[in-house]
Amino acid sequence: MSLSYRDHLEAQRKYIRTKKEALEAKRDRQRNPRPPRVDPPPAGASRWLVALAVCLLLVPILTIFLVLPNALLPAQATEEGLTVWILGPEEEYLAIKNWLEPEILANELEWTIAHIANKYDLVDLLRIGHGDLLIIEEDFAGELYRGQALAPLLDKIDGTAWDNCFAPFWAAQPFYKTYGWAIPVTGNIEDARHLYTVMRQFALPFRP
Repeated sequence: MSLSYRDHLEAQRKYIRTKKEALEAKRDRQRNPRPPRVDPPPAGASRWLVALAVCLLLVPILTIFLVLPNALLPAQATEEGLTVWILGPEEEYLAIKNWLEPEILANELEWTIAHIANKYDLVDLLRIGHGDLLIIEEDFAGELYRGQALAPLLDKIDGTAWDNCFAPFWAAQPFYKTYGWAIPVTGNIEDARHLYTVMRQFALPFRP
């Protein structure tokens, strides 16, 4: 099939236009080269990256669950180390503490003096081993003694007799509280005996 002269000219113009556009595109690529193509990472590496990102997100959440509940808990009534519990009203606790504390400091003993107002709370603490020496009323000491919850104050006399498991500060009087020493069987008995002996030998008698 033969082309007319007009068709021939139109074909020549299209060819020239195409060549010109190709040349312009080549020059444009030379002026603005594209960054080299990077192949996507292998599928295995992608899974590791996702797992790492999930772990990084979970760390703060786990920290909140593990640390925050402890921070929100109320302060416990228990004390670290050796503890002498004084059971009674605040005023009587302070009076006994002011008598007891100077002797502990003078003898360089490491004891915490703690106050508790409810005997049932004290029983719960003694069950889990929080408490080594007690200053309590005689009636409550009798309850603990009958429950076999008291150790002898001195290990060389009278064994577990009542007189060796509770040492009152003064003779019992009608309608008057009788405070005294007792050692729970769940505490540090040897250290408790040492403090009891120090107070008996060196401290002045307690006067309310």
